[in-house]
Amino acid sequence: MRDLFFFICFILVFLCGFSITSWSLITSASQINWIYDDDGQLLNVTVSVDRKSAWTWKLLRDIAHYGVWKVFGQVDPIVGTDSYSNMAFVLAIIFVAIANILLLNVLIALFNVTIQNVQEQSHNLWRYQRFSIVNEFSKKSPLPPPFSLIYHFFRFLRFLIVHIKLWKNRYVL
Repeated sequence: MRDLFFFICFILVFLCGFSITSWSLITSASQINWIYDDDGQLLNVTVSVDRKSAWTWKLLRDIAHYGVWKVFGQVDPIVGTDSYSNMAFVLAIIFVAIANILLLNVLIALFNVTIQNVQEQSHNLWRYQRFSIVNEFSKKSPLPPPFSLIYHFFRFLRFLIVHIKLWKNRYVL
């Protein structure tokens, strides 16, 4: 889950940067007045933004809407022939390539690391459980339960014989 959160934050940084940049380029044509003289020389540039429409919730929605659909590859033709619209279209192509290729590879790499960690932990758990089962069966009787009394009786006799021999050897010297 941590990997997914990291990836979402990672893509949101790209998405916000692209959305804000592109939307400001697309809508700047309606907000900037270029004033030229008869010879084609630039005389003045004015920014016409009234304070009420400078910030609205619709603006935030439009910015997010524009960027989110580009993640899914819906690249609509941008209306306008000015350099701002052309630059926004180039940014859209670059963003779609980054979002679909690089960020998808980042997501795959992050989850690959997670899968490797889970696999390593499961392998260690499997080793421990196998050791526990082998250890448990090594201490059990090879005979089924009614006949296991005979097996335990002979084990007890062997235990006594070994310890009696050790006791005799210790006190004989």
